[in-house]
Amino acid sequence: MADYLEFYTTPDGFDMPRLLNDDYFNAIKLLFNSKYYVSCMKLIVSFIDTVSYLEFGDIPGGFVQWLKTYASIEKLGITEQQLWEHRNSVLHMSNLDSRKVLAGKEKRISFCIARSGYVPNPDLDSQYFNLKDLIDEIAQALAQWIHAFQENPDKMLIFIERYDRIISDSRNAVTHAK
Repeated sequence: MADYLEFYTTPDGFDMPRLLNDDYFNAIKLLFNSKYYVSCMKLIVSFIDTVSYLEFGDIPGGFVQWLKTYASIEKLGITEQQLWEHRNSVLHMSNLDSRKVLAGKEKRISFCIARSGYVPNPDLDSQYFNLKDLIDEIAQALAQWIHAFQENPDKMLIFIERYDRIISDSRNAVTHAK
């Protein structure tokens, strides 16, 4: 496997935005543009899992903490905790009902595909958010997060240590048999 540090180091330093774009955002955009919206949603929440791990390590609540620290998803009409429950349901069961939603502890959320800024009114069962707006908000949060890493060399060392264990399509850990 080629060394990603060498590949993503430029005369200006380590190109973390290009690495994360190549490893995640290219696939997120490809899925969205190909109208594989559920798969796109799954990859977005998996990506948030990854960056929260890179930021905080393997801790309970890292997903919500990363969103609260770097994103402003409340402007999408949902909370960080609701997105966490949505993540649990779509990743683990490919449905909209996490255990907390079924128990009535969290409102079910679902996404819509529409022009930026548009969200349908909630119905009896679900609160909606705009998938494209979520992608844009996570991209903005990512820019803030990357800036925090670039400003702190100690954080960058932790990033590299943790990222060394991450697999992706652009840096796959696959051995091809002869």
